[in-house]
Formats: sequence, structure tokens, C-alpha cells
Amino acid sequence: MLLSYRSGLYLFFGCRWVLLLMGLLIYTKSGSVTPGLLLAAVLFHTAYSLLYVFKMNRLAAITAASFDTGFGIYLLWLTGGLSSPFLIYCFTGLFMIKRFVTWRKYYPICLSYALLLPAIFALFSEGPALKYLLDRFDYSFVVLAYFSLISFVQYTLQGVRKQYRKLVMIYSSRFMARQPMKQGIVPYMEAMLKKVLDEREVILCIESARQSEKVQSWKHTYFTNYMKQNTPPRRQKMHAKLPSPTGELEAMYVQTLLDRSGKSYGWLLVKAEKNELSILHKIYIQFLLMRLETFHFSDEELLDAEEKAVATERNAIAQNIHDGITQELFFISIQLFQLKNALPAHAREEMLPYVTEIEKMVKESHRDIRQYIIELKNEKRKFNLHHAIEKLLQRITEHTDVQPVFEHIGWVSQEQVDIEGAIYHLVEEAANNVIKHAKAKHLHVTIEVTSVQWTIVIKDDGIGMKKVDVQQEGKFGLGGMESRIRALNGTIFFQSEEAAGTTVTAIIPRERGTAYV
Repeated sequence: MLLSYRSGLYLFFGCRWVLLLMGLLIYTKSGSVTPGLLLAAVLFHTAYSLLYVFKMNRLAAITAASFDTGFGIYLLWLTGGLSSPFLIYCFTGLFMIKRFVTWRKYYPICLSYALLLPAIFALFSEGPALKYLLDRFDYSFVVLAYFSLISFVQYTLQGVRKQYRKLVMIYSSRFMARQPMKQGIVPYMEAMLKKVLDEREVILCIESARQSEKVQSWKHTYFTNYMKQNTPPRRQKMHAKLPSPTGELEAMYVQTLLDRSGKSYGWLLVKAEKNELSILHKIYIQFLLMRLETFHFSDEELLDAEEKAVATERNAIAQNIHDGITQELFFISIQLFQLKNALPAHAREEMLPYVTEIEKMVKESHRDIRQYIIELKNEKRKFNLHHAIEKLLQRITEHTDVQPVFEHIGWVSQEQVDIEGAIYHLVEEAANNVIKHAKAKHLHVTIEVTSVQWTIVIKDDGIGMKKVDVQQEGKFGLGGMESRIRALNGTIFFQSEEAAGTTVTAIIPRERGTAYV
């Protein structure tokens, strides 16, 4: 409470001095103020104020507050009872009792005091108690005003304390940088937002490149996919009715999450009716989203650093293999060739099959190691398929006029390596064809995964082809695409018209046991 601080005490006792002087002034006009009464009131209030300002222990403070209440009753008895001009002054003395009791106990104490005063003064009056109360009916208004005042103070203090705790929680989150990394940024920030928004349901839909690190719930994935397909452009904040996974419309406050470059990286959904969130709620949301953006920026920086470190290490390993084992195998193959040619005629028929077999095994090992080197230097086996394809498209279109657009719908926590490799190579080959032959301005790649299949759609707005024949020689590797997909029991379709672009659609079945979100 404010009376726990010295500034609050100064304000409180200053107001009580004003009430005391006003009571003395009013009583002077209606009756005579004896020097003894004036001296007693001023001395007592001065001593009482000084004792509190210079801090007393708890027992002394309780004793002083009790004595102040008793002195107030005595002052009222001397100056007219319930009609005394010091009535409000005496009631304000009850504020000091609040320092030692809870609000639940404070209200009965105030009510007992309000009932005790008329009972005491009616007892010493000459007439009946009921008549005494009726003659001083304005006392009930004073009591009502006092209870209204303390109720307002309680409500205000509770509101202030509640908002203060929220601000402290938001501020203290800046010192808890390690905790979000342990439990996950999204659950941590959702818990914080839920607390400051008075336990409303909060859903953070984050388009993270590192989805494999933290599997999102099915509800997060549902709303993330819905927002990708239905978010209106240039609307950062809005209220909307969104369909829940069960088909019911739910009122949501929606805010698009933007990084420091202005690019969207997700959405905040708060279950709330229009105008239900207060200004303070929205201010707290902005504070926490600033913290979330900091986490996101740090994560992106760490991701880039990790990618560079991994790429550097992989390239170093690939270079060491190339300079070491590959060169040794190459020299071995040369020596085997020389040995084969140097075999004498009488031993050639017997030894040649063995030498040829060794030479074949060396060539196969040489080819396999070269393939490992290629894969080490390739980005396809980095963190996850979506991120690898996004990097692939950026690399292929980097110094061209083609604008890549990549969209992925659904997500799996794990997939067979041969399926991921086939999808990656399909996109790589199709994108290279667009760059080399299509003369396109835009390249759209959409990858959708369900529990049943992968669907890959690669579309451009280039010059297209008059006729698509995958068997025709020189048709930009269409046959290779088809054979790669069919090897996985998939199907592939090519649709192209002259001056209308080309669309490649591939469908690859999945194993039902693989996890899907």
C-alpha cells in the first residue's frame, strides 16, 4: 500500500492536517473551541504524525493506530458526536489499520467502527437510540461515502498492482535469455502473452526455417497453413473470424509478425472479440513481440553462422578427401593400368581377370568417393528439405532476372532420404531448365505434404513449349525427371503451351508410418 512509503505517509498526514484544521474552523463557527481541546488535538496529531514518519516497529505502530481511533471517538464525543465536523477526520484514521490487515479483514473492522460510533453516542444521549440516529441521518451518507472510497482505492490498487506485475514480468524476461532456448521460444512467449492477456488463448504461428528442432502442435500447424493462404496483404493488425480445426468460427485478434527488414515470419492469434483487448493489453503485446523479434533475429544469426560453419567444415573435409584418398586411388588406377600392360604373355591369361577386377573395384571406389565429395559440398543434406530448396532457388536465380517464389504446405518431422533427394533434384533440374531455356520472369515452386503423398508443382511464366515429349532427345532432361519420380512409384505431369509457360507436377506416395503434421 502507498502508506508503506514515506512519500505516501507525507501525503496522508498532510490531508489529515487539512481535515483537522477544517474541523476546527467549522466548529469555531458553531460553538466555542476550548484551548485545551485545540491543544490536545494539535499535539496528538503532531506526535502521531512524527512517530509514523520516523518509523516505528510493528507493535508500536498498531498501538498508535488503536490509540488514534480511541482519541477520534473522544474528539467526536466532545464536539457533537455524529454531528461533529471532525467525523471525516476520524474515519480517515482507519486507513492506518489497513497496513496491518488484509482487505477481507479491513471491511468488517470499518463496519464495526461505523456501527460502534452511533451505539456509543446513543447510549449517552438523553433520548432513545433510534431517534438519535434519525436526527443524524446524514451520518449514513458519510459511512456510504467512506466505504465507496475504500472500495475504489482497493479496486485501483489491485489494478495497478496487476499491471505492475505484468510490466515487471515483461522487463525481467530480458534477463532470462537461456530459458526460452531450453523450453522453446514459441511455448515460452505464448506463456508470457497468456499471462499478460489475462489467460486468453494465444497461438504463435512461426514460419521457422529450423522446424525440425521443435515439432509444432497440430493446432499451430493448422493455423500456420491457414494464415499463409488467407492473410490479406498489407494488414498487420486486424480482428477476424477464423475457422477452428473443428469448423467453428472463432473471433481472433490477428497481428502479423515482422522482422527487422519488414519481412513476415509468422502471426500472433489471440482469442478475443473485437474491442475486447484494452490499450494496455496491446501495449504489452508490442513489448513482448519486440522481445520475440529479438529472439528471432538472434536465431537467424545463429542459423547463418551455423550454416557457414557447417559448410566450411564440409568443404574442408571434401577437399581433404579429394587431395588425399581420391588422388591415391587415381595413382593406384594408373599403376594397375601399367601393371596390366606389363603382364608377360605366359601369365597374362591367368592374371588379367584378377587385375581387371581390382581395377574395376578401384574405379567404383573412386566414383563413390567423388559422389560423397559432391554431396558434402551440396546443400541438400543440411538442415531440412524446405530450407535446402529455398537456398537452392536463391542460389540458382541469384544473378538472373527470374524472381523465385517458394511455398510449402504441411511438414513432416522425418522422411526417407531417397524421397528428399528426388524432390531436391527434381526442383534443381526444373529450376535450371527455367533459367536456361524458359526466358521467364517468375518461378513458382510449391511443395505440399500430407499423410499420403508429396505434391511438387514447379511453374514458370516463360515461353513454354509447343509439344512436350519426354522421350525426345534434348528436351531439357524431362526424361531424367520422369525416371527419378517413377523409381519411387510416383507420377509426373508436364503441361506447357507456347508463350504460356510450363508447369511440372509430381506426386510421390509416402509410407503411412512416417510422422506427419
